[in-house]
Amino acid sequence: KRRILHGSGRGWWDRVCRVLPLRPAYDQRQADHADQEAKFDATADELSSLKFHLDTVDETLTKFSTSAIQGLEDDAIKRRRERDGPNVLSSPPSRLLYKIFQWFFSGFCPLLWIADIAVWISWRPLGKPPNPQYLALAIAILIVIVLQASFSAWQEWTTSRVMASITGMLPTETVVTRNGATTTIVATSLVQGDVVHIRGGDKIPADLRLIETSRDLRFDRSMLTGESDAVIATVNFTDENYLETRNIAVMGTHVTQGSGVGVVVAIGDSTVMGRIARMTTSEKPEKTLLQIEIKRFVVIIACLSLFVGTILLVMWAAWLRNSYPTFLLLSDALVNSVGVIVAFVPDGLPICLTLTLTLIAKRMQRQN
Repeated sequence: KRRILHGSGRGWWDRVCRVLPLRPAYDQRQADHADQEAKFDATADELSSLKFHLDTVDETLTKFSTSAIQGLEDDAIKRRRERDGPNVLSSPPSRLLYKIFQWFFSGFCPLLWIADIAVWISWRPLGKPPNPQYLALAIAILIVIVLQASFSAWQEWTTSRVMASITGMLPTETVVTRNGATTTIVATSLVQGDVVHIRGGDKIPADLRLIETSRDLRFDRSMLTGESDAVIATVNFTDENYLETRNIAVMGTHVTQGSGVGVVVAIGDSTVMGRIARMTTSEKPEKTLLQIEIKRFVVIIACLSLFVGTILLVMWAAWLRNSYPTFLLLSDALVNSVGVIVAFVPDGLPICLTLTLTLIAKRMQRQN
């Protein structure tokens, strides 16, 4: 990516930008990319600065005031739960009212609202007598707006399932040692310092510092790092980087085989998975080049349609109304201008874009 954006590929892109009006969008993309990259680097540095994996087993048990044999006592569990909360990933803010506003007033919808209001006015009070065709046209435009908003809402719903899928990666139950006894509890009630038992087929319920492993204990980290091969687990650290060492079991990853014991060092949003989820659901996500170009396209088409519609009204007011007073009434001229504005609007653009990207994604999935 860096080579394409900054290296040898830049020359042909500059030539394209001189032919097509892409330069402003490209510059904006570069600025957004730099800001987003800085956020990613900050999160990576924050994770890399964690030192739980560098502690020995005894130091880990001492740091979290726990025991590999006894586990945590009830008092300690209660205090830590009150301090840290449940072992769950926080949901992003819904901002439902803002989303509804965007569904009905984003893209070409403002133009359609203007057209719809103008047609309603042309029907009444300007229509003398009221023309039922104008009423039908106003209702039709309103239906188009509702359909577009409904499609945007459906799009939003499908996107929100990404966060739900991340939550679905977490186990519902886990085996721990508490008060000297091994018991099964719900994963959301885990606290820092809990001694967790894992075995083949389990999902890791929180970030664990491994204190005991079988010789064949392995983890599948492909959902997090893309590694296709299972990672062999160890008790001692293998890398100074928290994200690379093999004595840390990361929340959401799978145990492919073997068994082991680990101490919970992070839960919920403080885990690696929680930090990544929080970063990807930030309030101001980076706009893609496609989004920037679509926005510019919408602005250009909207300006052209309003310009042509205004020209038609001016021509009627300055020429037709005086030279041919019986040819068009004010309501008819207004509806004609609205018809031109609506004709400019590609109402199927959002649906076509989404379906095209969906087909591409499915094709990529088939090709792995």
